Amino acid sequence: MSAHAPAAPGFGSSTLSMIRLTALRTLRGRKLRVAAVAAFVVILFPAVVALVTDDGDPVTIVTGGIDWGFFRLLVFLLPLLFTSGAIGEEVEARTLHFLAMRPISRASIALGKYVVGTGSALAILWVGLLLLHGIGYAASPSDMIDQLGATMRAGGAASLLLVLYCAIAMFWSTMVPEAGGLLTVIWLGFVEWFGMLLPGVLRFASMSHFARELGGLERAGWDPVELMGQTVVSVPDVELWICALVVVCEWAAFLAMALAIMQTAQLRFGKA
Repeated sequence: MSAHAPAAPGFGSSTLSMIRLTALRTLRGRKLRVAAVAAFVVILFPAVVALVTDDGDPVTIVTGGIDWGFFRLLVFLLPLLFTSGAIGEEVEARTLHFLAMRPISRASIALGKYVVGTGSALAILWVGLLLLHGIGYAASPSDMIDQLGATMRAGGAASLLLVLYCAIAMFWSTMVPEAGGLLTVIWLGFVEWFGMLLPGVLRFASMSHFARELGGLERAGWDPVELMGQTVVSVPDVELWICALVVVCEWAAFLAMALAIMQTAQLRFGKA
């Protein structure tokens, strides 16, 4: 009676195996510590202001910390730490060859790394956000409860944006592994960060604008643009559900492209 070779693992089990391997590496690596330090720096200034200022408005302080610390810094920094170099690191360490030789889908490698990287980034974001909320409203317990909904709303919008940015970083990591971080910086810096400052409908190129609308934050940049006391250009209002739909669609597009590229690309291991 001839022995049959074991069946190749399915896409789901391959992805779970990759998630376990990547999670173990992440816990043992330095990325979490670097991200934690970055989050600490982000909440340090508004937290100190809230604790030492008697006449400061805690709502203004916390909202400003969320705006500048999370929507303008952490959501851009965390994808660079966790996903922009996910494939490039394997190429550089000459381990991608061994992963790809296993009887698993190449797309599951990218998806597993994306899930762990995004999950780690979300954990750092929410821990920092809740710490900022607790410290910022420590002197005003009533505001701590009353403003919890606003903080959760902003956190949800920042999370949606972070999930998208991690997908963008993974896309560039699979497209050009040796320069994934650089291309992610260029895209997020010009299209997303600078784009959220543009006037009129040009701002719609930036998903950060839609996330800020979802989070209930004030619009950034030049809005409206006035000339001689007259409004020349203003950013049109968009329904919140449309804002969410646009961000989700772009996330799905970038993640699908990243997985497709990883599955079909001819990986040149000799350059690793």
